[in-house]
Amino acid sequence: MTPSCPKCGGDRIAIKGYARRAVCAVGVIAGAVSGAAGIASGAELGAVAGLVAGPPGAIVGGVAGAIVGALIGGAAGGSAGAALGDIVDENVLDNFMCLNCEFSFGKASRENLEPPFYEP
Repeated sequence: MTPSCPKCGGDRIAIKGYARRAVCAVGVIAGAVSGAAGIASGAELGAVAGLVAGPPGAIVGGVAGAIVGALIGGAAGGSAGAALGDIVDENVLDNFMCLNCEFSFGKASRENLEPPFYEP
């Protein structure tokens, strides 16, 4: 269901999504850092797998394992951050903006005002 503006009744509504973007960025950084903490195990696994190709393979495998660990951690942190940001956007912030009258409103505004609410 597309929300309508509680102020003018307009149906041209934009979603801001500030919390989603901010918390997603923080989640990516935190996930990459925690993935970097797991670099030792990823590098160890990569080095063991790379031993088949000798010492250069162990080095390349170790680096690849560390990079993959950081990427997976960043992706997991980003998706968790995006989910948390959606919850904050929907329940706390005025996440919607009417493109007709530029009124910002959120879930609580839509529930408290009966559309359309016209100002004199």
